[in-house]
Amino acid sequence: MNSSLVFHEAKSKFAYSYDENTLHIRLRTEKNSVEITDLIFGDPFKWTPNPEHPDKWEWSEKDASTIKMHNDYSDDIYDYWFAEIKPEFKRTRYAFCLKNGSEEYIYTAHGFDNLKFHPEKKYNIRSFFNFPYINKEDVYRSPEWVKKTIWYQIFPERFANGDQTINLPGTLPWGSESVVKNSMRFGGDLQGVINHLDYIADLGITGIYFTPIFEAKSTHKYDTTDYFKIDSSFGTNDTFKELVNKAHKLGIRIMLDAVFNHCGFSHPWFQDVIKNGKNSEFFNCFHILREPVVNFKLENNLPGVTDAVSLHSLNYETFAFTPHMPKWNTADLKAEQYLIEIGKYWVKEYDIDGWRLDVSNEVSHNFWRKFRNEIKTIKPDCFIVGENWDNSLPWLQGDQFDSVMNYEFTYPVWQLLGSGSMIDRKISTSEFKDKVSRMIAECPRHTAQNMFNLLDCHDTSRIMTILSNNSNLVKIAYVILMSFTGSPSIYYGGEQGLKGENDGNRVCMIWENEKQNQDLYNHIKKLISLRKKFHSLRAVDIEWIFTDNSGVIIYNKVFNKKLNLHTDTDTDSDTDSDTITIILNINSSPIEIDTPAALKNKRYDIYNEKEVEFKEKLNLNAGSFMLIV
Repeated sequence: MNSSLVFHEAKSKFAYSYDENTLHIRLRTEKNSVEITDLIFGDPFKWTPNPEHPDKWEWSEKDASTIKMHNDYSDDIYDYWFAEIKPEFKRTRYAFCLKNGSEEYIYTAHGFDNLKFHPEKKYNIRSFFNFPYINKEDVYRSPEWVKKTIWYQIFPERFANGDQTINLPGTLPWGSESVVKNSMRFGGDLQGVINHLDYIADLGITGIYFTPIFEAKSTHKYDTTDYFKIDSSFGTNDTFKELVNKAHKLGIRIMLDAVFNHCGFSHPWFQDVIKNGKNSEFFNCFHILREPVVNFKLENNLPGVTDAVSLHSLNYETFAFTPHMPKWNTADLKAEQYLIEIGKYWVKEYDIDGWRLDVSNEVSHNFWRKFRNEIKTIKPDCFIVGENWDNSLPWLQGDQFDSVMNYEFTYPVWQLLGSGSMIDRKISTSEFKDKVSRMIAECPRHTAQNMFNLLDCHDTSRIMTILSNNSNLVKIAYVILMSFTGSPSIYYGGEQGLKGENDGNRVCMIWENEKQNQDLYNHIKKLISLRKKFHSLRAVDIEWIFTDNSGVIIYNKVFNKKLNLHTDTDTDSDTDSDTITIILNINSSPIEIDTPAALKNKRYDIYNEKEVEFKEKLNLNAGSFMLIV
């Protein structure tokens, strides 16, 4: 056993309160180096008299509990062990007993001891890891409705033009040109969304996430000038209220985009700073490095900076090096109160159901804690999602976000199914299994159930383009998405196979029936209906059956709400337990493999609604899939 590869950290993603009475404990060891791992634990204050010295109280073996940990995931380097315990008094000290053949070690907060030479260390609680107390207010909680929600992301300017009377000058006929730059206008608006709410509901969508809709100069609206006003090219505040009301009647939640890292160059507060410098009451609301605030030429009262040297020498901090987007100083009380009031306003006055937080990892933890408290006071089940592009556990401790956009899920799917310049590297099926296993193992279970999972969005190329227009692989990508724990998101038009690279992904939605991809639409609609019906498709755990680099992946999604171990909170399934086997062939040609033992009986394909009998050989068509119960 390589002790240097054994890892645990108390009060972390390896030891956390799952609910008010339950702790989840995880240990990471070198792959295949440990045969058995026991968790030894007990209350740190449950001492009893020493039989030989009654006046001496101590903690001993009889005060300890021992359970076997479950080796539930492995990747190419590590095994991950899991245990769930319910400390009687909500506190515990614990250690790990690792066994391999005749070797037995105790692993504590103070390191390793070989029990052959130091048997007295096995129950030396003073050196154990410590979970001092499960405080109710520290337990991670998120809205119960989220884990059952299917999101639909809308970039409003390109979804539907429902009110041509508010078109801005230069608005192009709908879909008449390819999108080659962000500034192109096609007149998409909120009335267009209202007109197509039935379409969205028919697909099975239960949540809409809008990119910014507040007043701004650009088409993307990430350069906000008035956070309390719907942009006039999208409609009015009353139009938005109508949209929310009609969506709610259809069982569809609404989430808006909060751009609180920065605002637009034309925001009145920043314009006041430009005019008055340090004499402006808003000077400290931004990160002003030196004066004059503007050290570049303006074109039509907007930044005209183009060369890199000028961009890197700005006199104020911005999002990236974008002079159009000055960065808020959220440590300033005036800025803090203003931004939090915006968040409260749209929840209180328009009954929105969630906030997606733009560039959330560049804003202080302190601000997000205050923001969460204020929002949850108004609407406890309001969903708060951060735009973090990598591991985000520091924001998901129950005091800031409910979820993040889960690119940790997105990237492995791209790498498995994509090819060429659209991905950073290609991975095999076994590498995919390793990446997904590591992601699940290192994410607290209650957090995993609420992650905002996506295949593409307004900031990426579209999945159809990433997968080289291969419809079979796109279908498989959606099978993976809809059979994964968390809250899946479809980028508008993904169900119609819309294409687009980089900013060209913000294309006009196709509304002509003859141009729509009905096959892909029906595929996604069916997957959504199956996900709603079968809890196991939403459950956390994956059991890998077959990933041998042949291009075939077989895995089980399992749920049993009667189990004490790995009990999830989402329990309104049609059955008390169900297991669905997902079979994927990502090859461009048919393949035959030996049928795994777990499949050698008659099953039912819930996707194609037919009986399937598995024999000695399993023959799979190119780019095919099955969902078997």
